[in-house]
Amino acid sequence: MANLPIVKMTLYKHGVGFYQRRGEVEGDSVTLIFRKEEMNDVLKSLTAFTVSGGQVLNVDYETPEDKAARLARSSIQLSDEASLRDLLRDLRGRQVAVETTAGTLEGTVVGVDLPSEREAMAAAILSVFVESQATVQPVRLADIRTLKLVDARAAGDLAFFLDASLADEEKRALTVRLTEGPSDLVLSYIGPSPTWRVSYRLVAEEVEGKPEGLLQGWGLFDNTFDEDLENVQVNLVAGMPVSFIYDLYNPFTPQRPVVQEEARTVVGPVEFAPALGAGLGAMAPGMIGEGSTSARGFKAMADMAAPRLSAADLGQATAVAATGQAQGEFFSYGITNPVTVRRGRSAMVPILQKPVKYRKERIYSAAPMKGKRANPIVTARFKNDTGLTLERGPVTVIEGGEYAGEAMLPFTGAGTEVYLAYAVDLGVKVTEETSSEQVLTSVSIQKGLLAVQEYHVQRTKYRVENNNDAPVEITIEHPKLANYAPFDTAEPAEVTSEAYRYNVNIEAHGVSTFAAAQRRLVARREEIRSQRLEQLRRWLRDRILDEGAFAALQQVLALYERIAEREAKLKENEGQRKEVLAQQKAIQANLGALRDQGEEAQLRARYVQTLNEQEDQLAQIKADDAEHRRAIQETQKEIEAVLAGF
Repeated sequence: MANLPIVKMTLYKHGVGFYQRRGEVEGDSVTLIFRKEEMNDVLKSLTAFTVSGGQVLNVDYETPEDKAARLARSSIQLSDEASLRDLLRDLRGRQVAVETTAGTLEGTVVGVDLPSEREAMAAAILSVFVESQATVQPVRLADIRTLKLVDARAAGDLAFFLDASLADEEKRALTVRLTEGPSDLVLSYIGPSPTWRVSYRLVAEEVEGKPEGLLQGWGLFDNTFDEDLENVQVNLVAGMPVSFIYDLYNPFTPQRPVVQEEARTVVGPVEFAPALGAGLGAMAPGMIGEGSTSARGFKAMADMAAPRLSAADLGQATAVAATGQAQGEFFSYGITNPVTVRRGRSAMVPILQKPVKYRKERIYSAAPMKGKRANPIVTARFKNDTGLTLERGPVTVIEGGEYAGEAMLPFTGAGTEVYLAYAVDLGVKVTEETSSEQVLTSVSIQKGLLAVQEYHVQRTKYRVENNNDAPVEITIEHPKLANYAPFDTAEPAEVTSEAYRYNVNIEAHGVSTFAAAQRRLVARREEIRSQRLEQLRRWLRDRILDEGAFAALQQVLALYERIAEREAKLKENEGQRKEVLAQQKAIQANLGALRDQGEEAQLRARYVQTLNEQEDQLAQIKADDAEHRRAIQETQKEIEAVLAGF
């Protein structure tokens, strides 16, 4: 690969790199070595072409089998302990030319006779059959000077075995075949690559009383190749193209059905009758308080020890040689100066250095801190006016020449606002209390039902205590509740998709409170009959019901009481009916056992008389039930008339 180095590499965020190699090739081929796990991506994406001279004929690569399997395909098998012995053994039947101290002997190897374990290997005997002389001549191994393999297949098998023995189990060779003569060859392909990373520094300071800063970004990547990268053009892409692994390297032979030969019977001549007529049928992350003694002492010590880091110093000391440009759905940082990274090392290259106008804010996010005393987070807020897409990565914040904290910069497009939460202001403490209530707003009669509307109200009271030596302003993020709307609260300074933001000012060593409320209107319908007169009077007193509605509902409730009395009578009659029917069943059972003569006849007559009386009682109960139901229907009509008239 020395003559075909990497000249350009584009690294992505999802574990893939796109590489381009280029170099002069003098011969008719060039071989590249890849790791086994890279082969599928290489075979999927390899593109080869010549800029001048020569043409690409084809590409061949090692078959994907392990070393043992490859060696097993050779007719010559050599062990690590006795390779010469094994070679002579496997040359049986092959033509050789043996040069000895006495001369040269050509013939066919018959075999090798090995010495006993106590004898030296040199004592082994090689037997050679000389066909022209029809003799087998023994040759001691100690006398052999050279052994020439006349048999071409034997020489090829030995060469194959030795070549396969050199193969690395984890590496695979790929050879590009070219036409004869010099060629300027270019190869490009994709391969697995550790994702490139980015880290930022925000040097923040006040210039003429206004906060200004310098945002600097560094891209980090690794050289995972078995070679040095020298003067390589590097592109770092923010974005994620679709990518996958497809197994092209390992051969796959699908199973095919086996079809048996069928037995056929010889048939005799076939005759067809002529047709009648001529026609065929169509076929989807602590912050030190700014005014604290520890902060001032720490700063004084730092000023004595070393120069203070400023945005101007950093901007002059670092030369950013990178350009950013949109590439369709992606954004690319192109490193202008060629990069050199030695084998087994990684690199950091500056990709961004832009001034930013930021605003320092203290934000208290209420959602995670229910009922707890907490501190606001110090944030640096700025708009991405760099003209670049900022890839997600950690940010180290330097404020007034000192380390102030760290944050994560999210993936941010040009023109998007950024919040860097980098410290906690321990000098400000926030306590919140939450309460909820239901507030009835109206009661009306609709379609014979009571329509009730009420607000479900949730209130949160924030108590903010400032222990700093200077006044502060904090932003309270009050979480939005689904289907709720703010009320009885000041207008929010800002609204996000999940919260309302309210600004609260607190004097030095002072305390301030702020209340926020949200409510949701809930409507329900209830049966008028289930209402209590005391409830109606309370609604009338609270002016939720007017006089007319109260009078109508009072009348309706009285009518429902009459219905309830009738329904109680019906229930009482049903009990009596069941009792009479049970008695009748017992009497009827006794009648079956009585005779028509004597005393039994008299008892039988008494039972019959009782049954007749009970039948009269059942008839009366039935008539009473009918009267009660008629009265209920009449009363129901009165209720409907009252409600309809209202």
